[in-house]
Amino acid sequence: MSDDVLGRLLAVLRVPRAEIRAAYRVGSRVYGTAGPASDEDFLVVLGKPGQRQDLAFAPGLNIVMHGVATFEDALEDQSVFALECQFAPPAHVLVAPRPPFRFTLDRKKLASSAIGRSTADWQKAKKRFVDEPGPSRKKAFHALRVPVFALQVAKTGKITDYAAANHFLAELWEGPDDDFAWYEETFGKAREALCAELTKLGGKR
Repeated sequence: MSDDVLGRLLAVLRVPRAEIRAAYRVGSRVYGTAGPASDEDFLVVLGKPGQRQDLAFAPGLNIVMHGVATFEDALEDQSVFALECQFAPPAHVLVAPRPPFRFTLDRKKLASSAIGRSTADWQKAKKRFVDEPGPSRKKAFHALRVPVFALQVAKTGKITDYAAANHFLAELWEGPDDDFAWYEETFGKAREALCAELTKLGGKR
């Protein structure tokens, strides 16, 4: 990863390099769905004691900030977003944690976390669709992507394919701008099936 990218993050966050415990590129540029105008998204873990989860923004740049404790809590809670960083391909790791963060798979907690996130994103997409069809399609995509990633972790212990849900996004953009019922009919059963498989795997040790 370019030092220029890390330099931009340090400038936005106004912290020294020594305070960065870990840093990862996340989002569409990792999945392979980014367009020419897409923002760049990152997650940065800061070593400052008591650091809380927060957000920072600059033109074309979105940063999720964590402290060591809050990121470790997210891993313990089996957050798919945190796991995307934990298993990030080397090309998307700006600063690798030393020592690495620990993660112990708990399929039951993983299923609960992923299904909860998926359901919340799906409901937000449905609620806002008429006013914001574009962003709502992205929410619907995340509602499908999260259980896809969670299933990889439940089956293999890690995320192995960050592009595995991309076909859903291509199909979502083909739908109408004024009828979320079409999305319910076209993708609702697929999402439910993914969540049902997660629930089943969640019962295994």
